[in-house]
Amino acid sequence: MDLSWHIVWKSAFLVLMGILLLRLSGRKSIAQMNVATTVIMISIGELIAQGIIEKSVWRAIVAVALFLAVLVILEFAEIRSLKIQKLITGEGVIVIREGQLDMQALRKLRITVKQMEMRLRQLGITNINDIKQGVIETNGELGYELVEAAKPVTKGDLEMILNQLGAKMK
Repeated sequence: MDLSWHIVWKSAFLVLMGILLLRLSGRKSIAQMNVATTVIMISIGELIAQGIIEKSVWRAIVAVALFLAVLVILEFAEIRSLKIQKLITGEGVIVIREGQLDMQALRKLRITVKQMEMRLRQLGITNINDIKQGVIETNGELGYELVEAAKPVTKGDLEMILNQLGAKMK
């Protein structure tokens, strides 16, 4: 019974310390994570689990802190150097140009036409010809720019049209 309570307290302590350290490092949401960040986060989870199993809680906390320090250093390096940013984060890949799918880019990313069509539907895009350019971003999301004719009307556009109509009616 004493051993099980020891594991419970150790687990709770390590999880709380992990959360505290992550908060101090200024973590992004999961959707904003790049490959390096994801690898480090998975490793941190493993270190916390090892700290629960092994005898040394402090060794696990120090290891987690070191991993987070490396992560923060990498993030600052990315901010300061475009080359490091490209190396660690990568670049988006253009998959749609002027309403046409780039089949070579889709193959490179291992995305099928059906999967791309599904992504477009999820974004509310029913006609691929409405897309000037579509990019699979480094976080895996599809970013896109609509052609002029498909862009929604803004308040400014509407005011301009109403002013023009008002001038014609006078």
